[in-house]
Amino acid sequence: MKSLEKWASIAMVNLGIVAMLGFIMRSKLLFPLPFIDFKHTLHAHSHFAFSGWVSLALLALMTFQLLPAKTSGKPIYKWLLAGIFLNAAGMLVSFLCQGYGAFSIAFSTLFIFVTYGFAYVFIKDLNRSPVNKATRLLSISSFIYLALSSVGPFTLAYLLATKSPNVVLYKDAIYTYLHLQYNGFFSLAVFALLINKLGLSNGKTFAFARLLTYSVIPSMFMSYLWHYPNFWISTIAIIGSLALVACAISFILIIPTLKLQTATFNPIVRKIGLIAMLAFILKTVLQSLTIIPSLGPLVFTNRPVIIGFLHLVLLGFISLYILAHFIQDELLTLQKSTHFGLWLFVSGIFLNEVVLMAQGLGFMLMLSSAIMQWLLWVASICLMTGAVVLAFNNINRLRFPLPAFKTTTRTFSQS
Repeated sequence: MKSLEKWASIAMVNLGIVAMLGFIMRSKLLFPLPFIDFKHTLHAHSHFAFSGWVSLALLALMTFQLLPAKTSGKPIYKWLLAGIFLNAAGMLVSFLCQGYGAFSIAFSTLFIFVTYGFAYVFIKDLNRSPVNKATRLLSISSFIYLALSSVGPFTLAYLLATKSPNVVLYKDAIYTYLHLQYNGFFSLAVFALLINKLGLSNGKTFAFARLLTYSVIPSMFMSYLWHYPNFWISTIAIIGSLALVACAISFILIIPTLKLQTATFNPIVRKIGLIAMLAFILKTVLQSLTIIPSLGPLVFTNRPVIIGFLHLVLLGFISLYILAHFIQDELLTLQKSTHFGLWLFVSGIFLNEVVLMAQGLGFMLMLSSAIMQWLLWVASICLMTGAVVLAFNNINRLRFPLPAFKTTTRTFSQS
């Protein structure tokens, strides 16, 4: 447990750094900050959010909660998690200093190869571990999609090396990478942890796990609709859309079981978890709607909508689930300041989504307002402040044990 606490603490600090970079970017759009390179900061922000926050948190949780203690205690996992963190830190510094350059590309490539090694070791150990079949399917598939997502960065590297003007392949490489990360690795890992946490092993849960797993590849073809693809790509995209609808329905059917199994959880965990699951349903429904001919291409050329969707998944669904999981497992101590930081973070997510969607609608209607950038700046302040408060409380708890806030006296379910 001490090892997991350490990695959770590091991941929380990384979330604070990610939020601070977001605030810096929003400030750059409003104030003259000549010493800040927006593109360099953007690349550092996105790469570190994926590697230093989400990937590190999910991989640590999967290692120490899906594998037996004897297996997760093997030195190889300490080195693999250290490799994830060090390469993430390397990407953070190098992207801030040089953008895409020799060092940032080197750290990005090393990160990918570390994830290959992690996938190989973890899958081999998981196959010998006593987890239910839904957790096993989701976990193994999440690592497969994590490995497959590297086709995106390698394609981009090829295009940059050859100085290719192929804009279609460039965008498709980005969309492929994002899809396999967000809807593949991140989403499947979250539900593997949730199903394992709750000990769900009924038929409905396994049906949902299969639909979620098998919908990833066909729904990926929906990301290619922006350039009016051929018949076969369109057909697979339609299948992907239907699979997403079925996935959403299947998940709704297991909600009563989720409510029953979390009845004894801390109230704030249930509230934050509910928001995360609602975000998952919303993202699945919105994603399925891009199959509509008049809507898909319009969405994929609308930057505020794309950013809003990505933040809905990364912040509203993935990050809130991780925070709820951390709290339930007492990896994040509940104090008054923790409540403040958590709800400020949630408020930042909500404001960010509302404004980005309003911006996207304005883009479609050819309308704009300067107040939008200011509202997004306020949202970034909420996100940064909330994340920093949570990170500080987590470090403080590990160094100087403090009495927990009274809500932690309620009964926690055991992992």
